[in-house]
Amino acid sequence: MKNNLMRIQAILVYAVLTLVIALFILYLGFMTQYYVLFFNGTSEMFDYYKLLQVFNKEAFNISLIFILFAGALSAFQLNKFRPGLAGLIVVIATTVYLTIRSLALISVLPKYKRGYLALDFSTWEDYAPTTFVFDAGLLLHYLLIGSLVLLTLVSIMTFVQRLREGKPLIRRLA
Repeated sequence: MKNNLMRIQAILVYAVLTLVIALFILYLGFMTQYYVLFFNGTSEMFDYYKLLQVFNKEAFNISLIFILFAGALSAFQLNKFRPGLAGLIVVIATTVYLTIRSLALISVLPKYKRGYLALDFSTWEDYAPTTFVFDAGLLLHYLLIGSLVLLTLVSIMTFVQRLREGKPLIRRLA
């Protein structure tokens, strides 16, 4: 049972790291799909583009903070060891912070998607509106929240195992 929980914990740590990196890359290239609104669009499209720029800047800044929190998970080597008290606190803090910030982005992504779909593209011949980045953002945030919640639960279980074995409350970093 111990080994299975550690395998699950390692998989979840890697899943969180992968999802955070994917979100970082998504928000890094978020506006690439919409530059045509700036160059070829109407004044309404340009105004929407400016709103999207504000959202993208905030989302990108949040994704940078996500990277820092994911780095903290790596620093405590939760993919290799059962967490000590400090590691468990980092997992819980990471879960709370990333979930709160993800929920904030999840709440506004559909609004921006609706705003994009409300624009009139009928005069553009070769342009096919796509909502891929909005949908990918929603999916990645939901997967991140789910992975973090599972990681927290598994980390609590492995922490309890650690205590039952009489290991010290605080694990020294190797």
